[in-house]
Formats: sequence, structure tokens, C-alpha cells
Amino acid sequence: MKNLQIGRVKTFEETKLAGCDLFAVHPILETIAVSTQNELILLENKVVSSTINWSNERHGVQVISLAFRTDGDQIVAILADGRALVIEDGSVMELEVAEIANSTVTAAEWTGDEQTLALADNETLYLADSSLVPFVVRPLNFAESDRKSVPVNVGWGSESTQFRGSAGKLKPGEKIEKEREDVEQVSKQTSVHWRWDGEIVAVSHYSEQSKIRNLTIFDKNGEILNNMNIRNIYLSHCFAHKPNANLLCSAVLEQGSDDRIVFYERNGETRNSYVVKWPTTQNENKRVIDKIEWNSTGNILAMLTVSENSRRLEFWHLSNYEFTRKLCWRFPESESSVIWKWSTVDSQNLEVLLGSGQFFSVHINPVSSFSDAISQNVVVATDELRMYSLCRRVVPPPMCDHSIRCLSDIVAYTTSPRHVHVITEDWKIISFSQDSDDYKFDSEHASIDEVLHEEVTDGIICGFVYDEPTESFIIWVASHGKHIICRVGANFEKLMEGDNIGWMGVNPQNSHIEVAFNDGKFLDLTTKEEIFKIEEFGSVEVHFIQNRHVILADNSTIFIGSSKVSQDAASIMTRGNDILLIDFDNKLRFVDVESGKTLEDIRDVEAGSELVACDSGSANVILQAARGNLETIQPRRYVMAQTREYLDKKQYIQSFKWMKKHRVDMSYAMKYKGEELENDMEIWLASTNDSQLLEQLLVSCTEVFELEGSSLCLSVARFISDIEDVERKTKMFPLLLTALLRLKPSKINECLKEVQEHVEKVVDRKDVFTRHSLHHISFFVPAKELFNCALSTYDLKLAQQVAEASNYDPKEYLPVLNKLNRIGCTLERQYRINVVRDAWIDAIRSLLVLDSSEDRGSEEAWWNDIKDIIQREGLHQKALTLVNPGDKRYKECCELYAIELERKVHWREAALFFELSGNTEKTLKCWEMSRDVDGLAASARRLAVDSGKLKIHAIKMSTTLREARQPKELAKALKLAGSSRNQIVQVLCDAFEWTEASREVEVGKEESLKIAAVSRNEQILVDLERRQTEFEKYKKRLIVVRENKLKRVEQFAAGEVDDLRDDISVISSISSRSGSSKVSMASTVRRKKQIEKKKSSLKEGGEYEDSALLNVLAENYKWLENIGNELSQLIPLLMTTGHFTEALKIKSVYDEFVLKLQKSKASIWPENLSIQQLPGPLYALFDPNQEPSPIPMPPIFRLEPELVAPSGSFPSVFL
Repeated sequence: MKNLQIGRVKTFEETKLAGCDLFAVHPILETIAVSTQNELILLENKVVSSTINWSNERHGVQVISLAFRTDGDQIVAILADGRALVIEDGSVMELEVAEIANSTVTAAEWTGDEQTLALADNETLYLADSSLVPFVVRPLNFAESDRKSVPVNVGWGSESTQFRGSAGKLKPGEKIEKEREDVEQVSKQTSVHWRWDGEIVAVSHYSEQSKIRNLTIFDKNGEILNNMNIRNIYLSHCFAHKPNANLLCSAVLEQGSDDRIVFYERNGETRNSYVVKWPTTQNENKRVIDKIEWNSTGNILAMLTVSENSRRLEFWHLSNYEFTRKLCWRFPESESSVIWKWSTVDSQNLEVLLGSGQFFSVHINPVSSFSDAISQNVVVATDELRMYSLCRRVVPPPMCDHSIRCLSDIVAYTTSPRHVHVITEDWKIISFSQDSDDYKFDSEHASIDEVLHEEVTDGIICGFVYDEPTESFIIWVASHGKHIICRVGANFEKLMEGDNIGWMGVNPQNSHIEVAFNDGKFLDLTTKEEIFKIEEFGSVEVHFIQNRHVILADNSTIFIGSSKVSQDAASIMTRGNDILLIDFDNKLRFVDVESGKTLEDIRDVEAGSELVACDSGSANVILQAARGNLETIQPRRYVMAQTREYLDKKQYIQSFKWMKKHRVDMSYAMKYKGEELENDMEIWLASTNDSQLLEQLLVSCTEVFELEGSSLCLSVARFISDIEDVERKTKMFPLLLTALLRLKPSKINECLKEVQEHVEKVVDRKDVFTRHSLHHISFFVPAKELFNCALSTYDLKLAQQVAEASNYDPKEYLPVLNKLNRIGCTLERQYRINVVRDAWIDAIRSLLVLDSSEDRGSEEAWWNDIKDIIQREGLHQKALTLVNPGDKRYKECCELYAIELERKVHWREAALFFELSGNTEKTLKCWEMSRDVDGLAASARRLAVDSGKLKIHAIKMSTTLREARQPKELAKALKLAGSSRNQIVQVLCDAFEWTEASREVEVGKEESLKIAAVSRNEQILVDLERRQTEFEKYKKRLIVVRENKLKRVEQFAAGEVDDLRDDISVISSISSRSGSSKVSMASTVRRKKQIEKKKSSLKEGGEYEDSALLNVLAENYKWLENIGNELSQLIPLLMTTGHFTEALKIKSVYDEFVLKLQKSKASIWPENLSIQQLPGPLYALFDPNQEPSPIPMPPIFRLEPELVAPSGSFPSVFL
């Protein structure tokens, strides 16, 4: 799927070179040496630098090889008589290499490393070293016994060992005979060629005795390997080795026909996998192949053909196992000779020297065949154009959609909208128009637009475009040392003349002709203005995107305008605003033409793949693999773009099918369209009956968007339910079921109801419809759940159908259904069905209806069943929701729930439900057990309980509360039990509830209250003084501990100690690790318990002493806060009883302690922690190996509880 494009053409004309016979180019200095009959001419920078007269040494003998010695300054010319002329510093030295019998047929060639020279006539092969001293002399006519014995491999062994299909192998001694034809040799010239690695040399020579040309293979030591003409094939004199392959390409003579080429393996067997595309029409004059040669990479085969006085160079390319001619360079008949060869430096460069003195260095590069103008691939195949619309239909080459027969060899072609224009070998421009279907081109009604001017036909046509505004053709031609761009036609016009043109094309945005020069400059030929400039190039491939140039240079660099965006592109293609490229890592990447940045979409492709075609109208991108096959891919970004396009146009069904085909989650439709998808529901529901497609949509939407998907399902279900056309609703019924089942929660019962209702409307095959519908539901609902839902309808026939559709085991459901069918009472049958379903709430509801029915009689059987279900299934609370306060079984249900709560020791709740059930004794007992005096009193008032009975329960409760040490509640119980006030006051004093005690004391009996208050005051004063002393002691010790820790850290930072552990810490850590496992969970728990124990120890020098000190200091804050709350009641009592002095003193001591704690808080628990203020041992806090800080900080810091400061606010005590 490639064509060949001419890029850089270096050319000049020098009259001194006229009549030349050979030339050579220095691979480094680019000096050109040209041999003429009398002189050796050297050219540098297109100018003759020196001439060397060698007429006396040459003696008119033909030069058969001319080469530079790159390891020195020598030029070596091999003459046909076996002599060599060595030219160095202007002097000519003559050497005798071999004695040649017939100098008219001699040939010579050096190996690529210039170490071995092969020289041969039609009888003998000479191999000489780099000093031109022969070391092998081998006759070309040999016996079979002279052949070297080599291992036999497929395609390389002796011909007698090769498999030949039905003929089998030859028997030993058997010869292959072929009827001889009288085919005249055009040339008896001997040809010699080395293989690319210099290991094998092949000699094609004509035997005067047998009148047959043979092709003999020798190794580098002159040993005979094989003779290629065992079958008497009539070879021509020219052949070539294919680089990097064990193939030979040779010209073949045929009687009464043009010469052909054929590919051989070394044993003479043809490679049937290669097909050569020859012209379909036979020329009047026989065409003779004069020379063939591969470029160094083996992808282009060039051959020189001669027909009468006409010569031309043809360039052939292998694609899909077929060789086709891609380019043709026809020379004027006035040219006496054409000397050419491929460059040894650049594999894409062909060097040509004409007999008139014109020299060309032509860069030929394989390029993509995709035409943006017609969105088709146009492949040149000798004398036809093969057209491929790959994005429409993928047709593997060499087949094609259709072909355009040109009836003559193609020199160049170009495309314009709806047209293809071709320059043929007879110098005519032919145009082919596209048919009305915008697909095929009409090759039967071609128009001959122009006959080319002589000035154009004298050179090589490098570029060819159609100028639509002027309806004329523009041709770029290189001739006579210059580049010419001209307009052809009746009025021939030169538009430009210059050097180093590398590309010409048409900008589709403004229809201007643009030209690029090899130095990187792009020029608008219409306005004569420079557009931009890039790096120097040999050849380029140019695409246009929104007035932007996308350029792929021959060094694999991509430019957008003058900006370089990539340097590793093997092939590119454009689509919309994207540049598609395959890089050297075999990744398909996308570059945004606006930003020049590579997008995230990256895809792996097969190694060696190239982009062939892509179309903005579809998501298809066509690749051609290295072996020639075509592969169509749909990159995700283009699939999604096509999806959005369908959705924007509201072509919903097309978009759903497209997403299904390319495995796009259909929830994308909801993500992209949002509520609009639901609003347009009637559009896409009315345009298709494909229920399965829409089901997939609903399933995908509900999986990703639960709320929006449920809303869509509900709308779809309503729409289908309202369809009056029975036939259409039947077709869409599976979609209705899916919509109901995908709701949250699923409406299974409603699905079954829809099935029951619609089956009555179906005319034919109702059982089939029911079975299919139930089978559909079973895909979404488990069989057991669906069977239970069918039973919930109490339609046993439907339940049986559901079981059959769900493939339920008949042994499981048939006995159950038969048993239920035998129950006559409808209410009882419903109850039994609910039992089968394990629907216990429904069962209780049915039993309650049965229990309240008129025909139940006086038996309590149904109520007993209700109690059993409630107690067995634990449905006490839910059963209460089924009855109302006025119902018959309301109190019984409350009592059942109260008994369950009593069992679970929920006394308060049990008391409330016993009260609802009317059980007074149980109610009072539960309140008594709950120790809630207020609840007991309130319930007793509601139930109108006798005061004597209430007093008994209060006395019992007071005993329990006294044992539980709840003095406040005890006082309430004593008051409810009618106890004396003195007893109540004493209880309140013990609870330090001084305000309540002062309220309960009787007037004139305050003495006991005074004594209790004074005693408590004295106790608090003692505690305050003691705690103040302890607080100061622990505070000072904390300061010492922190100073010691800071000193230890400073010593470690200064290098005075090697470890952050002190002596006590080392001993403690060793003892804590002894006998414990580092990986044991029990060890970890034990270690944590040990640490917590140490945090409660105030032992001086302990590892966690500072943690213990912080805890005990924090406890003083909490204690003082509680004391403040008590003093706020005690001090007013002291004041009212006349103890002013005691009240003032305790307030003063309290305020003093409060002030001290508030002032000390900031130093004990600072807001900004320093190293010494972190609690715990230093070795547990820091990593000593941490760099670069000399004082290593902990990587993770844990906020210990002791670091949290207590509240600094205390209750205010007023007099």
C-alpha cells in the first residue's frame, strides 16, 4: 500500500563529462570521479577540481570498475584486459591483476568492505585482495564433482535433493532435460556481484560451447557452491543480490517477449511467493533489461531497460508479495548512455550520470498512498492505479475495490476533488472522473487533457499537481542542472526556477500551490511569500489540518508548521484535529494539532505496522502489518466521538447499537445526555422494537447511576404499560419487565401482576407468552425468591408456572402446591401460603383476621399460633404494628412484648408495656427493679395504685438503693415511702447534696445539718492543703525530669554519648524484652500493659516518670473542679447557719489553689512542645539514624493522653 515519492534531487550539468563511461562517489568527501576515454575527472561541489590524463596508461581499454579507496587517497580503475590503474596524487600507476582471454565480456566488483576484488571473463574467476594480488583463480566451467559439499537446507541444498511436488526428488544420476528453444542472447557480457555481507559472489557468464548462460555461486574463498542453470533457464546477463536475504533477482530472456525478472534462491528454485506485476499491454518494440540493482535496504529494485533508442529507469517496490512498478524515468532519445547506481551512504539515494554530462542524485522514499482529496488509497501498480476505499470496505491487496487502466506505464499521478490525473510514459496527461456515487472512477471515459512540452520531458518529473483555480497542471521537473516548476498546456509558463526543491503540493484551504526546499523553507508559489521554515530534509510527507501543515520528514521527525512535536514517527495520518502516528516502540499515539501535545490515548500495535487510511466519517483506522495484511481498528477516542455524534443528532438507536458493537458501556448515554435521555424516551422507544437492545441500556444505566437509572426505568415502565396496541406491547413486554425489576427496590410482584393482566389480552399462545415472561423474570430474580413472590399473589396456578419457568425441582414445589390446594378456607390457605413463604408478618396478619372472624368459635387455636410465631421468630415489636389499641388482641401483644423486655432486663421499657397490657403488679415490680423512683410514682398515679401498696414497693426500692449507694435516689424513695425528714436529710448530707438537704430539713431541727456541713468543711480544708503541697512537689519534679531529658539530647547531638538511653532505661528495656517474642501478639499486648503500669508509677528515674507526673497533676485539676461544684452548695449553707469565718476561710483557700493551677497550666502543658516536653523514654521517641539533623526527630508522633491539658475553668464560689 505504498507508493514511491521523489524528494531531494541534486543535479548539475558539466559538458566535460560528456561521453563518460563510469563514475564513483567518495562516501565521505562526496567527491565525484568520472572516467572518460582520455581523462579521469574529479569534481567537488559540482565543479571540476582536477583532471588526470590517463590515455597512455588506459590504451583505449574499457573501464569496468571505478572505486575510491576510503582507507587512503587512491582511486582504483579496473580495466577489461585485467589491468588496474591506481590513481594517487595525480599520478597513475599500472598493475597487472589477471590475464584476460576475452576483454569484451569482462566484469569486476569490490566487496562492500573493499577487501576483495572479483574479476571474471566468460571462462575464469579471479579473486584478489586489497593489494590487487590474486589469491584464487577458478574456472567457470566445472564438473559436478568440483562442487563444494555443503549442508543441505531447505532452499539452499543441491537441486537433486529439493522437493518438487508431484515429481518428487530426482534420482541419483538423473538429469533434467528441457526442450531447447532458440533464444538469442542480447549480451554476452559477464556479470559479477557480491552478496551484501561479502561471503558469496555470483558470476553470470555465457558459454560459447553450450550457447547457454550460467549463473554460478562461489564462496569468498572461490569454492563452487552451485550452478543456477541446471534446468537450462535462459538467463540474461544482469542480476542482483537482495540485501539481507538469500535471494537473487535475475533478468530472464523469453522468445518474442520483453525481458522478465524472476527471483531465485541460491539453488535455482524460484520463490513462488513473489509475483511480478508486468504491463498488461505488450510494447511494439522489445524491451531489454540492461541492469538491475537493489538499494541497500532491499525495499526498492531499480532497473534500466532499453527499447530501440529509448532508455528508462524503473523503480519497483514489494508490497503484499507482489512486485509493482511505482516510478518510471524515461530519458530522451538523445542520451547516448545512462550510468547509475545506488548510493552506498544513503539507501534512498540513486546516483545517475547521463552521457550528455548531466548528474543526478535522487532521493526516493516510500510514502503513504492515502489521498486526502478523495479519501481513498491510490496505489500505483505498473500501468494501472488500484483504488481502495478502505474505510468503506477493507479489501486486501493485491485485490482492490476497482482499478483504473491507464494503457501505458505511469510516470506520475495526482488527485483533486473527484478526479485522478495521470502522466503516462507517452507524455500525456489523462484525467479520470469519479462516478456519481463518490466511489468509483470511470476508466472507460478518460479525457486526455495535455501533451507535455519538450522542456518537461527532457528531465525527471519530481512533482505533479492540479491547480484548480486556473484549471491547469503544475509540474516540477529537474533537468540540465536546475529545478523548474512550470504550468503546462497550450500556454507553457515557467513559474519558478531554482535549486534544491524537495516537495510541491496544493494547500486545500486556499488552493495555493506550495513548494518546500531541502533547506526546510516552505514557500507559497502563488504569493511568493515564505510561510515558515523547518529543519533540512531529504523528503517530506505533508498533510493539512485547518490551515496547519503537518509534516513528516525522512528522519522520522514530525513538525506542525515550524514546531517540532515528535522525533520517532514511523508513519502518520491525520483525522480532524488529530495526528495519528506509530512510533518506534510500536505504539499508536495521537497528537493534538492545536497544542502539539500527545494525548493520553495510546494503543499497542503489531511490530512493523504502518498507518494506511483513516476517515473522519467513521471510527475506522486501517493498519498494514509488516507481512502485508490489513487490519482495521477503532481507537476508543473515535468510537466515543461517533457515539457523541449519534447522541447529538438524537439518533439514539444507532448510538445504542454502536455502543453495543464496540463494547461501550451504555450508561455513557445517560452520562452524556443526562435528563435529556429520559425526556427523549418516547423518541427511542417509538423507533424500535428491539427490546433486548433497550434492556441492555436500562441495566447499564441502573448499575452506574442508581437514582437516575431508576427514574428512567420507571418512565419506561409507565410508557409501555400505557401502550394500547397489544401486539406492540407484547414485543416490548420483556423491556417492561426489565424496567420494573431494575427499579430500587425491584417490583417483582408488580411484574407478576403485569403478566397476569396482559396474558388475558393475548389472543394466541397464552401459555407460551406466560412461560417466556416468567423465564425472563427468572434471569433477574433467584428462583426461590421468585417462587415466594408468586405465592404472595395467592394464585397457586401462577406459582406453578413460575416454578416451571425457573426450572425449579418439581419434587420440591408440587407437594407443597397440592397440599395448599386441598385447603378449603381462603383465609387459612393464605395463612398456610405465608408460612411456606416464611413471610411471618403476613402470616400473623392472616391469623389475626382468622382469630377475629365470626366462624372461629371459642377456640384459642389461632391465637396460640400467633404467640408461637411471635416468640419463635422474635417478632414482638413488629406484631404490635399489626394491632391498634382498640383491637381484641392489643393487650395480649403488649404483654408478650413486655415479657420479652423483662427477660432481657430492660426494666423501664417492660414496665411501660406491662402498664399498656393492664398488668399492675408486673408494672410496679419492673419499676422497682429499674430503681427509677420517679417512674414508679408516675405509673402509680396513672394506674391509681393504692398508697399502701406503693409504700411497700418504695420501701423495697430504698433498700436496694442504699445497697447500690445512690443516696439521691434513696432520698426520693424514702420520701415516697413516708420516712422521717431527719432520715432523708442525713441521706442527702451523705450524698453532699447540701441544697436539697437544706430544703428538706425541718424548722428548728437544723443542728444535725450544721454539724454535717462543718465536718465536711474541715475535711475539704485538709484535702486542699494536702493537694497544694503535693502539686508543688510533682510540678518541681517534672521540671527536673524535663531538664535531664534535654541535657541527654544535647549530649547525643554533641557526640558525647552514643545512645539516647540512660542507664536505667537500658536496664529496663533489657528486662522488658527478656523472654518475649518480637512477633507474638501476646508479647505486644503484654508490652502495652507494662507501659500503662509504668505510667502510673511515680518512681524517680523511671522510663515513664514524666507521663506519671502529668497524669497525677491532671488529676488535681479534675478533683478541684468537683470540689468547686460542691462548695457552691456548701458555702451558702455555712453562711445561713452562722459559720461566716469557716466559709470565708475555705473560699480563700479554694481561690488560692484555683489561681495556682491556672498559672501552672501553661508551663505543664505548653502549646508549642519542645523536645524535653515529649513524654516517655527518648529511645522510644527518636530514630538516632535519621539524617541530616543532629537531633533526630520522630518520623511519626503519637499524641499520648497525658499530653492533653485538662480544663482550666473552675466553678466560681460566691458568698
